[in-house]
Amino acid sequence: MENLIPGEVYSSLILQYLYDAVIVTDLEFHITSWNLAAERIYEFTAKEVLGKSVMEILKTEQNQSTRDKRISELQTKGIWQGEVFQYTKNSKRLTILSAVSFLKDKSGQTIGVIAINRDITEEYRIQEELADSEERFRMSFDNAGVGVCILNLDGRFVRANKKLESMLGYDEKELIGRKTNEFAYEEDKQLFESFREAALSGVKESIIYEKRFFSKDKNILWVEISNTLVKDRNGKPSYFVVHLNDITGRKNAEFHLLSAIKEAERANQAKSEFVANMSHEIRTPLNGVIGFNELLLTTSLDTDQKEYVRNAISSAHGLLGIINDVLDISKIEAGKLVLNEVTSNLKQIINDSLGVLKWKANEKGIQLKLEEGQNLPEIISVDATRLRQILINLLGNAVKFTEVGGVVLKVNASPKTDQKTKLEFTITDTGIGIPEEHKSHLFQSFWQGESNSTRRYGGTGLGLRITKSLLDLMGGDIEVQSKPGFGTEFKFVIEYICIDQTVDTQDESEIQTELLANFHQSTLTEITPNILVVEDNEMNRELLKRMIHKYIPKAHIEEAVDGLEGVRFFRELKPDLVFMDVQMPNMDGLEAATEIRKHPSGAKVPIIALTAGALYEERKKCFDVGMDQFLTKPIDILALNQILFRYLNR
Repeated sequence: MENLIPGEVYSSLILQYLYDAVIVTDLEFHITSWNLAAERIYEFTAKEVLGKSVMEILKTEQNQSTRDKRISELQTKGIWQGEVFQYTKNSKRLTILSAVSFLKDKSGQTIGVIAINRDITEEYRIQEELADSEERFRMSFDNAGVGVCILNLDGRFVRANKKLESMLGYDEKELIGRKTNEFAYEEDKQLFESFREAALSGVKESIIYEKRFFSKDKNILWVEISNTLVKDRNGKPSYFVVHLNDITGRKNAEFHLLSAIKEAERANQAKSEFVANMSHEIRTPLNGVIGFNELLLTTSLDTDQKEYVRNAISSAHGLLGIINDVLDISKIEAGKLVLNEVTSNLKQIINDSLGVLKWKANEKGIQLKLEEGQNLPEIISVDATRLRQILINLLGNAVKFTEVGGVVLKVNASPKTDQKTKLEFTITDTGIGIPEEHKSHLFQSFWQGESNSTRRYGGTGLGLRITKSLLDLMGGDIEVQSKPGFGTEFKFVIEYICIDQTVDTQDESEIQTELLANFHQSTLTEITPNILVVEDNEMNRELLKRMIHKYIPKAHIEEAVDGLEGVRFFRELKPDLVFMDVQMPNMDGLEAATEIRKHPSGAKVPIIALTAGALYEERKKCFDVGMDQFLTKPIDILALNQILFRYLNR
C-alpha cells in the first residue's frame, strides 16, 4: 500500500513515539518540540513547556561539569553525551542519560538543538545499591576479625582478607592461585579433600573442623575452619567460602592443661603406690607384733601379763586401723574403691559392729543399745565388710565423743518393692555435739573439730570422709543433726535386694564360731600334713610356722625364701597346702603360683596368698593366677584357723 504520509510528517511521528524523551530547542534553548515520552518522564505537557527555557523547566545539574562546559563541548564536537540530574514537574529528581547535538536544516545551517534523554533513575539506584553492597562486603571481608577466603572448586585461593594474610604471614598476591593444602600440616591435608569430594557429590555443603597450617615463618598454626560450598542460581557448585579462626592459643592451653592433668594423675598414682607400699611395709612388722603377741597370749601368763599383752594387741590393731583408713582414702581418690556385694546376714553385721564397740562403751560407763524396727530382712545382698565399716565408724565416733548417757543404733526397713528394701540406720548419742559452723566440714579428709595441741579425742579425721564415699558408692545418703552439749544424730539410708530366707547364708562370723568350737578337736591335732611356706621375710616365716603348730602340732612345714625355691620345693615335696607370699625377690608369688598350676600335681593343691597389700586389685590378681584364698597381713589367728580347718580337715 502506498504511503500517503509526507516524509517530514512521518519522521515527526517517529520522534513523537520514541521510548526516549526527544526535546528540541532553538539556539536560545527555548523548547520548540516535546514528544510524548518527554511528557511521561517529566510530567509536563507540551503545551506547558513550548517556548520556555529548557533550563527553567528541567533544572539540569551535573556533578562533574557546568552548563557552560557542556555547551562548549557541544559547540566544539557537535555532540555532548553524559549523565545529568533533572527534575519533574513535581520536583522529583531524575538521573538522565542524555545525548545532545545541533539540529541543522537541509542547507546545513544550525537552527536549534535536539536532546534525546533516557530516564535511568531506577537503574542508577540499583547500581548505587549494588556498589554500596559491594563496598560493604569488601569492608566486611577485608576487616573481618577472623580469616576469610574464597576458594575455587579445586581449593585454590581466589581471594583472601587481611586477617588471613596476617595469620599465615603471606600477602594476598602470594596466596592467589595456590592450593590451601600447600600450607597445611601433612596429616591434616585430607580433611579438606574429603569435604571437597563430599560437597561436590552433594553429600554435604558445609562443615566445621580443626586443621593445622604452617605460617610463612614455619610456625604451626591451629585453625578452626568453617567451610561452605556456594552454588549459583541454577544450583551448580561455584566456589567455597572459608572462615578461619586462629585457635592456637586455645590449643596450647588445652595441651598444657592435658599435660598438667597427666602430671597430676602421675602424681596421684605415685601417691597411691607410695601409700600402698607404705601399707605393705608397715603391715609386715605389724604382722610380727600382733602375731607373736597373740601367740604369747596362749601361753601361761599371770593376770597382769595377759592385760599387758591384750593392750599391746589392741594398740597394734589401732595402728592397723589407721593404716586401713589412709589406704581407703588413697583408693577413693584414685577411683579404685569398689564394692563386693555378697549374700549377707544383716543382723550379724549389726551385732558384729556393736560388738566391736561394746568394750569401749563399758569402759566409759555409757550405754550402747540396739533398737530394731519391724520386718527387718534377715538376708540381703550387700558388701558386708563396707557396711560394717560404716557402722563401726559412726558408732565409734558416737562412743568416743560421749561421756555421759549412751549411744543408740536404730534400724528400720521400708516395705519391700520388687525384692528391694530401703534400710534406715540412725545413730544417736548424748555426747558433746557439733557446732553449726563445723557441719559443712564433717565429710572432708583430715578435718577434725579439735585441731590444737589440747585435743582430747584423737583420730585421723578420715572416718566420716570414708563413710560418705562408701555411701556414695552404695547409692545412699547421710544426714546429720546436732546441738552442742546435747548430742548428735547421724542418719543414713541404703537400698538393697532382699534374699530368699531359705538360702544357705553361713557367713564368715558363723564359720569363725564353728572354728572356735572345733579348735580343740582331735582331727587337727592328729593329722600330719605337708605344708609349704613361701615367704622372703624370716620373721614372718617363723610366725606362721608357730601359728600353724598351735593348731596342727604334727604338721611338716618346709620353708622357701622366694618363688623360685618355692616352685622347686613343691615339685620335690608335693605338699598338701601352700602359703605363698605375693611380693618376693627373684620370682614373686603370682609367677610361682602360675608355675605350680602348670605342674601335673599342682592343679588341686590349695594355694593361700599371703599379702600385706590390701588393695582389691592385688587380691583379684591372686585369684586370676589360680590361688584359692588369701590371708592379709597382719595374719588373723582365727582366719588362719579357718584356712587350716577348711583345706586340711578332710
